[in-house]
Amino acid sequence: SLPRGPPRKPRQSGHALWVGNLPPGTTVVDLKDHFSREASKDIESLFLISKSNCAFVNYKTEASCTAAMHRFHDSRFHGVRLVCRLRRSAAPASGVPTGPSAMSVPRQRSQSPERSASPHPPDPVTSDGDTIVETEEKRPFDGEPREDGPPAKVAEKFFVVKSLTLQDLELSVRNGIWATQSHNEDALNKAYDTAENVYLIFSANKSGEYFGYARMASPINDNGIDLIHSVPETQASETSDTPKSIPTPATEWAPKGRIIDDSARGTIFWEADPSEDEEEENKPDGSVQPVELDGPNTPQTWGKPFRIDWISTNRLPFYRTRGLRNPWNANREVKIARDGTELEPGVGKRLIQMFHRLGPQAAGPPAIPLMPMPGQMAGPQMRPF
Repeated sequence: SLPRGPPRKPRQSGHALWVGNLPPGTTVVDLKDHFSREASKDIESLFLISKSNCAFVNYKTEASCTAAMHRFHDSRFHGVRLVCRLRRSAAPASGVPTGPSAMSVPRQRSQSPERSASPHPPDPVTSDGDTIVETEEKRPFDGEPREDGPPAKVAEKFFVVKSLTLQDLELSVRNGIWATQSHNEDALNKAYDTAENVYLIFSANKSGEYFGYARMASPINDNGIDLIHSVPETQASETSDTPKSIPTPATEWAPKGRIIDDSARGTIFWEADPSEDEEEENKPDGSVQPVELDGPNTPQTWGKPFRIDWISTNRLPFYRTRGLRNPWNANREVKIARDGTELEPGVGKRLIQMFHRLGPQAAGPPAIPLMPMPGQMAGPQMRPF
């Protein structure tokens, strides 16, 4: 299978109802019928978190969501009284990871990455208590056009990349391929065009550590599908964990829709098909546009594959980065990041250096650098094409 980042999220308008106290064995099908009562034209999607016995139900408007809360709170479902709460901070954000870890607790609305550091950010410290001295460089060009020639390239850019499973990362180490969420592709391509090296720092969900880091070795474009065919058949044929799209017909209460089952990555949700009126609104100039459904035969849902060169797979526990903050992400600690978050270059360089200072005490199986670390290369490194 193709290594990839977090899967597609259910359709959301920002008006969500948290539902708790679900009985064991609850299914998405039962829930969508229950929460569609008197709201068949308003329900948008439903995300089930079986391990926590709870779910999130998304409605199209605030009014319909509030009405649903009053209608279903303390209602009976399979003999159990449900608990319902409005989730005020449920406005959708494209970079928020999906799955139980992202949906189990309310999250504050995210802020856009800051492009200028605060005048006096706190000095980060290492796990040993030593102050890290940051020499923050100004960005005179950062790929912007110059009057006397083509855009200037910066030396390095750094991004945090999330994966829902350790298996996806291990597969990427074997075949040198990754695919990110589609909304991250433009930022990574721009970085690839404007920097000599773009480093991706990987972490598996709920692992409490960084898995390793790699360098982008190709841009992300439509030719990436050819990379899949270049992967050995023993790797490409592993499709048992491919997400499934299961159509659901309209019932007495619920509209027609589909279940997206990505159980291998802890994600299962139902979403209603858009109405004819909504489809018309989404068509430019009223013309008919093809719509790609999410299913096992549409790998583009997960983004286009691109090549990466793994440099280190030493594990770096989050506690070792304590005190290291990213001024481009509201000065939060680096461990607090979405998939695709860019790191301030000085912070990114310090973070990847930590991978090469680790000994056998690091979490996970010890590994050696797969490539020379930045700064040990003679001259600028060329990208293979």
